Amino acid sequence: MYIADGHCDATLRQFEAETPSFIEGMTITESSLREGQVNMQLFALFAPVYDERADLFDAVLRQVDHFYNLIVSNDQIEFAPCTPLTETSKTRAILALEGADGLQDDWMKWRLIKRLGVESVGLTWNESNALAAGCMEEQGHRLTNKGREVVTFLRNEGMIVDGAHLHDDSYFEAASLSDSFFVSHANSRTIHNHPRNLTEEQLRVIKEKNSLVGMTFFPKFINGSEEATFADLLRHIDHIAGSIGSDYVGFGSDFDGIPQSVSGLETPRGILDLIDYMQKHYKEDDVRKFAGENYRRFYNEHVEHNTDRYHRQ
Repeated sequence: MYIADGHCDATLRQFEAETPSFIEGMTITESSLREGQVNMQLFALFAPVYDERADLFDAVLRQVDHFYNLIVSNDQIEFAPCTPLTETSKTRAILALEGADGLQDDWMKWRLIKRLGVESVGLTWNESNALAAGCMEEQGHRLTNKGREVVTFLRNEGMIVDGAHLHDDSYFEAASLSDSFFVSHANSRTIHNHPRNLTEEQLRVIKEKNSLVGMTFFPKFINGSEEATFADLLRHIDHIAGSIGSDYVGFGSDFDGIPQSVSGLETPRGILDLIDYMQKHYKEDDVRKFAGENYRRFYNEHVEHNTDRYHRQ
């Protein structure tokens, strides 16, 4: 079964570590990906805005350095930006930017991260910045003029816009202006009312864009507590699949970015147990879709339409 995980913060943990490693000390490691039989893992570059750093772009570049030196260099990892996802015994890595506070509308920086292999971009984290409103802002707004210019750049360069963390107003405008648009890690706001989760209207956008939303394993977004079970997570999958269809649901674990996880899903190895559990509740075809085929379909359609643009220098 093809397994895809649409979000993790391993490079941030490497950035914060005294001795960075891809072998031990984190949730996402060489061995955990192999044991979990993960075929695709998205690695996010996150500038820690909560630290009020003046060097956010430097933090992003240092994470890129760890990605190349520790992750891409590993035999378990395959890295080939904007090429189709295929069956492989290795783990295909996709590089993403989570929050653009360190770039704003500096086009040199945008061109650089694309050349370094970034394929997916979230405009902000929970806060508002010069581009968009974050989901935790009480007074949200649409994209700024700079934000519109950045989304246009991403569309023209064949890159994916990630709607995770956006305020509702910014979300809808970003989706309308983008070509490829998805949500890497969020759940259903109907099942649990949290600003990081998606409303019914936002879910309909996912279907309209023929993309997907990755279910995050963070209990706080699942039921509001510090503990959650497979059954709790399946309530979100049930609702979203029932609302917009089984073709638009995937995984977005947020491993190495969350302090707690679903019981039994503390590492990628647990994904195999989750799949076994889902097979007791869903048709085999739907389980395959949730596990990774939906992500592969979305990404490969993106590649088909954007290869020339993405690889243009």
